[in-house]
Amino acid sequence: MALTSILRSTAALLLILAAAMIAPMIMAFANGEQTAGAYLFAFSTALLFGAGAYAAGLGKRYPSGFRGAMIVVLVWWIVIPLFAAPPIMAEGLSFADAYFETVSAMTTTGAWLSHNSAIATRAGALWRAELQWLGGLGSLAIAAAIFIRPAFIGIDTLLPPFSRGEQDSYLRPLRNAVVSFSGVYLIVTLAAFSAIAVAGAPTLDAVIMAMTTAASGGFIPHDRGLAGYSTGVETAIFFFTLLGGVNFVLLARVMKGERERLRDIETGAYLMIVLWAAVLFWITAGAGDVILLAPQLFNAASLVTTNGYLIGEAPPLLVALVTSIIGAAAVSTAGGFKILRWLVIMRRAREEIRRLITPSAIFGTRRVVNEFGVWMHFLVFTLTLAGLLLALSMGGHSFDLAAAAATAALSNTGPLIGLAAEHADGYAVFQEPLRWLLLGAMILGRLEAAVALALVNRTFWRW
Repeated sequence: MALTSILRSTAALLLILAAAMIAPMIMAFANGEQTAGAYLFAFSTALLFGAGAYAAGLGKRYPSGFRGAMIVVLVWWIVIPLFAAPPIMAEGLSFADAYFETVSAMTTTGAWLSHNSAIATRAGALWRAELQWLGGLGSLAIAAAIFIRPAFIGIDTLLPPFSRGEQDSYLRPLRNAVVSFSGVYLIVTLAAFSAIAVAGAPTLDAVIMAMTTAASGGFIPHDRGLAGYSTGVETAIFFFTLLGGVNFVLLARVMKGERERLRDIETGAYLMIVLWAAVLFWITAGAGDVILLAPQLFNAASLVTTNGYLIGEAPPLLVALVTSIIGAAAVSTAGGFKILRWLVIMRRAREEIRRLITPSAIFGTRRVVNEFGVWMHFLVFTLTLAGLLLALSMGGHSFDLAAAAATAALSNTGPLIGLAAEHADGYAVFQEPLRWLLLGAMILGRLEAAVALALVNRTFWRW
């Protein structure tokens, strides 16, 4: 049965987590931080369970279908954070709070209970950035190997630079996706680090910001945010923030020199949306002063890619919420609704308007796309957002705060909560029952709606 493949995949995930824990563990011991022992405990636990899962998975491999792949995806976003939580728990948080932060990191949401606490220790800040980086790579692989297919996205897009295999085997394409994208992802991260470090940021800060920018995590290791760094750092981060929203399939092909296969309908639309949002932000910030345009261009790129950090004058809350929902390319580290889906919706709207205006006209053959997945995702996304907004409002929070938190969680744009006047220092303003709803929204923001509905269907889990 496919259980052996699932166990081996789980073992690989745990061993990757343990390997990532080495750097912050060494830093914690070197700096004499009280969390050092927790890193050692978490490292040993992940190593032990990873070895156990691998041993239990020894035997003949069987093809793993969609259900097996989804189990691995859920393990990545629900189970693996359990093993990543002890070092954060050692900072003085309860296990539930530490789990909230690890899920927030691995979904690249960046919804910290307290930003000041998140950057209180250098090892803790590095660990959060590493979790975001791993979460970004996982999001790329899962999107390209499983989710970005016409059945879900509604339209053909750039084929990934790896074989997705037969329909009855999803774990092999998932592994191929990790291998294929890891090189491109690492190059982007290293280039971001070099640019940020040259711009004058301290080395560790440059490492953290490079990883979180590549992952669209929106994590800045300074209590003043980007205002604590030079203009050169902002410029470097802007470029790589913009790059992080591009389809990584396109980036992989560019790096391989495959120029004849670079046709991509997303990139042009993505850049146009960023420019449109920047002009809109500029107008609301007081158009006429050209100096105000550059910060708003940065803010537009940050929100469309769901990083969420802002500079200069903040845009109006409603405009910022809508911008963050749009999202960037389908195979990118950004969250949100994704541009490909908006293209499908706009094409359908254009066709219906044409038919309404000229009902007797004869049109050419319409390109066949699977719109069911798009509309299903739109319906679940909007209903979930509405339900979450209602729950947070009933919890005694203002509409602005509830709207900002609900949108930030579902679109994986954690820092967006900073636009609400009474957000305090982070998500600690919400009581624990509401935090579990926000945690679920972060995970749902990384899943396809049709998949999420299947997960609550009993027939989906029948072996």
